[in-house]
Amino acid sequence: MSYPKKNTDPSPEEKPFRSGEKGFAVFWLLFGGYFFYQSMKLYQKYPGLDSCAAVPLFVTGVIVVCALIILLIDRKKPSESSGKAAGEVFKATLHTMFPLDVLVTVLLILLYCVALNLRLGFYPSTSIFLWVAMTWFMRKNYLAAGRIDQKVLVRTAGKNLIWTALAIIFILIVFTYLFKVVLP
Repeated sequence: MSYPKKNTDPSPEEKPFRSGEKGFAVFWLLFGGYFFYQSMKLYQKYPGLDSCAAVPLFVTGVIVVCALIILLIDRKKPSESSGKAAGEVFKATLHTMFPLDVLVTVLLILLYCVALNLRLGFYPSTSIFLWVAMTWFMRKNYLAAGRIDQKVLVRTAGKNLIWTALAIIFILIVFTYLFKVVLP
């Protein structure tokens, strides 16, 4: 009879914060605070619980309160970046917040927006965006030991082409025919 292994991983309370994790609560506090201020200005213009300012005021208030609670709870917990130079902390924070997949996704979205603004058409731009994004995120299937497996790459690219076509057909049917939305 074998017993399950004892979990030796430190609990979340014992693990030090990664670079940028404490700063994320500060970001939400600043973000929420700015929009809470804007919501207050809107509420002064349109007072009342049934006004257009009620929901933004409530939501941004919740964001500010939650960010403050998180900051108060986590203020004493250790961080990986404790005692490091500001430049090192900044680089580590950027690396934590923007891994390669996030950067590629942001770049693809920006290129997609540029394609739409250049009036290349919704369907061609969306098809290219979806296919490239799916092929990028499926790269683990065709990258083995740093080399590209050509057969797997062709098969993955073909599957992604089929999924892209299905997504475009779905968008066409649902938005163009069912909801009568005019796409750019």
